Amino acid sequence: FLSYSCLSDLREDDVPPCTAENKPVIESQCNVLKSDKFKACHNLVKAEDFIQICIYDMCQYDGMKSALCDIVQVYVDTCRNHGITIKWRNSTFCPLPCPSHSHYTDCVSTCPSTCNDIFASSLCEKTEECTEGCECDDNYVLSNGKCVPLSDCGCRDDDNNYYSVSSFRRKFLAV
Repeated sequence: FLSYSCLSDLREDDVPPCTAENKPVIESQCNVLKSDKFKACHNLVKAEDFIQICIYDMCQYDGMKSALCDIVQVYVDTCRNHGITIKWRNSTFCPLPCPSHSHYTDCVSTCPSTCNDIFASSLCEKTEECTEGCECDDNYVLSNGKCVPLSDCGCRDDDNNYYSVSSFRRKFLAV
């Protein structure tokens, strides 16, 4: 006589690999998602699920701060998908490093101004879609992935061809 019941699961539970010393510290760090900063989203996205993932990941990676920042980012992105924007980064909590002549903002233009098109951001289709990131400081625009002074941008000829300052000098100012 064969029984077709399920076999018992002999695998270990997937418990976070924390030490007794670091677990309380990690739990308190992950519980930031329960704070008032994220309150606007609590009814739409359960923070508890993200907290459990955060605890597991931070224990797995020995309290690595980037694991905390990554899971908070996923929570904030999930909230944004539900129409809730949360300003959560600052200079001490998960700062986003920005290159020179740029700064962090919670909502960057999807089409930033560049030397090639300095009016791009003002002519860009205004959508509700935005993401956090770095944007160039005032009087700076993107050129080859770097923020450069507007004065370093080139120009266009009558055929709308763009010339960088250096190529313009070589082509038109060579004597």
